[in-house]
Amino acid sequence: MPTLIDELRQRRATAREASDAILNRAATEERDLTADELREYQVRVVEQREADDAIEAERDREVAELRAAATRRPTGPAVPHEPVLTREQSVEAWCQQRGLFEPPAEGGRLSFDRYLRGLVTGRWDGADHERALSEGTLTAGGHLVPTPLSARVIDLARNATRVFQAGAVTVPMTAQTLRLARLTGEGTPAWKAENAAITDADMTFDSVTFTARTLVRLVKLSVELFDDSDPSAEDVIARSFAAQVALELDRVALRGTGTAPEPRGVLNTSGITTTTHGANGSTITTTSAYDWHLDAAGVVRGNNFMPNAHIQAPRTSVSLSKLREATTSAYLAPPPALLPMLTTKQVPINLTVGTSTDCSEIYTADWSNLMVGIRTDFQLLFLRERFLADNLQYAFLAFLRADIQLAQPSAFVVDTGVRG
Repeated sequence: MPTLIDELRQRRATAREASDAILNRAATEERDLTADELREYQVRVVEQREADDAIEAERDREVAELRAAATRRPTGPAVPHEPVLTREQSVEAWCQQRGLFEPPAEGGRLSFDRYLRGLVTGRWDGADHERALSEGTLTAGGHLVPTPLSARVIDLARNATRVFQAGAVTVPMTAQTLRLARLTGEGTPAWKAENAAITDADMTFDSVTFTARTLVRLVKLSVELFDDSDPSAEDVIARSFAAQVALELDRVALRGTGTAPEPRGVLNTSGITTTTHGANGSTITTTSAYDWHLDAAGVVRGNNFMPNAHIQAPRTSVSLSKLREATTSAYLAPPPALLPMLTTKQVPINLTVGTSTDCSEIYTADWSNLMVGIRTDFQLLFLRERFLADNLQYAFLAFLRADIQLAQPSAFVVDTGVRG
């Protein structure tokens, strides 16, 4: 069944064919356009532009829907019993379902902001539940943030991370290591004749082992933020923590080296497909346009996976949006089969390829095969004096433990040497 974008593309194509026919007819007859032809041509051009605008708006809506899906809370029994969470399922609900914490008896909502304000200032006004949670959480390395509040910050970080928005799954870890089985071969079914022996076609499995690596992030917050923010406004401070953690999760998921203590990301995992573009990289042009994206998606499909998004640098998206047709100078329309493009500055634009020092990468995948293991607790070390005297800031070291594994490396394609 055709989608709205398909219908708009067909409308645009029809208008373009009509306008081209008018120009070609006049060119063949070696004459200028008549007044009627000029009016008709202008009408067709306006139709093309309106269709282009409508397509762009619909694509923006689809991308927004893709990103918004990550922030929706599940309804009903959406949290799975297996240790894997999709982007729509929250770590908070997973922890609660397994009895790792109980919600407040009065049905209220715990606040990370009130908890942190109480730890820093000693003021627990209106934060009786959070004060109770703080008892016994002080450790030699800082404060072990209680599970319900840890899960809240983790979910906020997941919502802000591009790989999760693309469809990566979360594997909650309650210990330092976790082994997860994965299918490596399905065998091949075969037809058999009557009374003939059955040919074995066993499925083959191996496992991936998550080892929690420590991510340390310095987070500085102004004293004014503590003093002026409304205690009833949820997650203002929590989002400050989560946003910084999300950036590093994106970077390591895509480009992590795998050299301890850093997890191994997509780029450095064996078994992925890497597509190079010339000895010194290549610039996106009207000739190649979206071909690299379509080819990468085709490779993923050829490996029997369903790609669902590209992740790339903002510069790449801007370059694509500026491409124009040679004859009309109209902006080049993306092809119907193009996947959503998510951008992150964690994909660099200054990579060296041959003699070029301005190269980037494009990541295309069935992102459900990217697994991010995350410990369901983290610690905060309050640095009381270091920044308070100089900048009137409270500072914290946030400790989050995580790891990256690919369920199926062949579900990933990385284009390198992408210029401009």
